Amino acid sequence: MGSLILGIIFSFLLGSALGSFVHCWAHRLYSGEGLRRPSYCPQCGKRLAWYDNIPIFSYLRLKGRCSSCHKKIPRDYFWSEFLGGSLLAIAFLAAWQKVGGEEGIWIAMHTVQGWLVVLQAIIGLVLLMLVFWTDYWWLSIFTRPLWIGGLVMIFVKWLAGGSLVNMVVGGLFGSLFFALQFWASKGQWIGEGDIYLGLFLGIWLGWPLIVPAIFGAYILGAIVGLSLIIMGQKKWTSKLPLGVFLVPSSWVFFLWGQQWWQSYLHLLGW
Repeated sequence: MGSLILGIIFSFLLGSALGSFVHCWAHRLYSGEGLRRPSYCPQCGKRLAWYDNIPIFSYLRLKGRCSSCHKKIPRDYFWSEFLGGSLLAIAFLAAWQKVGGEEGIWIAMHTVQGWLVVLQAIIGLVLLMLVFWTDYWWLSIFTRPLWIGGLVMIFVKWLAGGSLVNMVVGGLFGSLFFALQFWASKGQWIGEGDIYLGLFLGIWLGWPLIVPAIFGAYILGAIVGLSLIIMGQKKWTSKLPLGVFLVPSSWVFFLWGQQWWQSYLHLLGW
């Protein structure tokens, strides 16, 4: 039980740090500023001390305000850190259950393949959160991180023993699925960035998990869209960013999709 608690805590802390990085990265990609400048207050521009830049803890300690100008820091900073920590902690719990508990975790930690799977989860989490925030804020998906991430993911999964055919077919399906919609609607239904997102997700999830992940996102989007219309927050003609729904659907299928797929095949008697 002690190892489980420590694993959850470590995963949460690492995930919150990744969430903080992604939040900063998203803003700087959009502004074209780059990542060389140290962290600073978005209100007054003053450089943050290290103790004012601790994910979650610093936000709560400062009560959501800058230590210099005392202006409110956008809550998105806190939620990005909390979300990143929670998702990675959930991933650790899923891994704990999948490998059979503490003994299985220790065995996996002593293998190269085990660390490569962890690397896949981290790369996936970082890029998914980047897509979530950029699509949520600006309806814009930055393509360069996705295709670079896709290439890195191919290499990492191949080292871990993944099938190149599985990755190529998944990537082709994911990208072509959105490319055809983009072409048919002349960019009215979806944006060009969704094509690159589909490519990355297809490589990451592989074939056939990319298929239910995409349709899961459409189902989630329909539920949220209808709920917002009923509450009067959106109209029937309103647009919703697809990436915001692809992110949670893809993360769920990364964690449990293979298990669900095997159960489905077993149900069919295959």
